[in-house]
Amino acid sequence: MTSTAIIQMMGVANILLIKMSWITIRRSCGLVPVIHRSGVHTLSVTREQVNGSSIATVSLNRLPVNSFNIPFTLELTKILGEIENSGDVNAVIIKSSLPNVFSAGLDLKELYDTPREHIESFWRVFQDLWFQVYSSKLVTLSVINGHCLAAGTVISAACDYRLGIKGRYTIGVPAAKVGLVAPPLFLATLSTLMGKRKTEHALQTGKTFSPTEAVDIGLIDQVCTAQEANKASLQVLAPYLSVCQLSRKTMKEYLRAELVANFEQMREKDMHNFVDYVMKDSVQKTLSNYIQKMKRK
Repeated sequence: MTSTAIIQMMGVANILLIKMSWITIRRSCGLVPVIHRSGVHTLSVTREQVNGSSIATVSLNRLPVNSFNIPFTLELTKILGEIENSGDVNAVIIKSSLPNVFSAGLDLKELYDTPREHIESFWRVFQDLWFQVYSSKLVTLSVINGHCLAAGTVISAACDYRLGIKGRYTIGVPAAKVGLVAPPLFLATLSTLMGKRKTEHALQTGKTFSPTEAVDIGLIDQVCTAQEANKASLQVLAPYLSVCQLSRKTMKEYLRAELVANFEQMREKDMHNFVDYVMKDSVQKTLSNYIQKMKRK
């Protein structure tokens, strides 16, 4: 699947997500599946004990491309919060169960031909997900196995570390190429990784990157093969988990405090600016064109 096709498919499907709950199941070693009460399997969680540390893995599985609609985003935020609040998990891995795609970004159907209040609610829900990931005191690792675009890139960028799987896919925020805009929340998150100048160039031109290019600019930290992914993930987490966790958590809080404070201060303005832009007639026409194009496929 090409990056263009992925962009066009961003969130067109709108699968009903029935409320699920994360049930803690402990075992001394090995992976433990978490049981969900769900009619549609869009998220799964496993837990693993490694050298005295508990690692949870959250797998995204919302067909066709893990796009973020309101139910999916709410449930992911809820599960990540429950994992953190359980008090006995040290790290979280966010990955995709779908082949060749991590996430194509926002579900565009949430933005098209819908009342302003709905779009406001949708953006607040996504803000909450970003905040949950970025401000988490747990060690957070995203494993990127395929196309990772727009909001998918931003959630990955909010993690402590990004592990890319070798493959023919792209990562980035191509909003400018499709007539959309990357809100300040996106810009600030990417700037912490790529630096202001590279972020300005990438966002204004809508450039996306191969895994190797993403490593060169700091958007991905390292790349490995699919066969090496599990071992590489544990190797990435090991240094974080081998130190005093109170010290690590406190320093992470200090390091991320400025962006967290800025977000809390600008949250409402960010939401209103985003909604004002999306509600423009020209933007609604752009969204309509993409959705109609997908219906004809």
